[in-house]
Amino acid sequence: MDGPLRPARATGVGLCPGCVAGRRVESARGSVFWRCERSEHDPAFAKYPRLPVLRCPGYEAVEARPNPTPSTPTTTNPKGHGR
Repeated sequence: MDGPLRPARATGVGLCPGCVAGRRVESARGSVFWRCERSEHDPAFAKYPRLPVLRCPGYEAVEARPNPTPSTPTTTNPKGHGR
């Protein structure tokens, strides 16, 4: 359970939507739950935490995780310069 405690986001769910470990799960009946993937490796985290999650020691913002360098597609216009 390393990582800082973070204030809740302004949603009815709390931190889960903005966390790299949060996964939205929708049942066949249309109910929506949030699953914590940290629970797979650390029993200190509930698989389906009680919402809203206002503070979490395992919170890691989606923006905080580095993205792999995307490959830049090259497009060529055979007629040249967009004409």
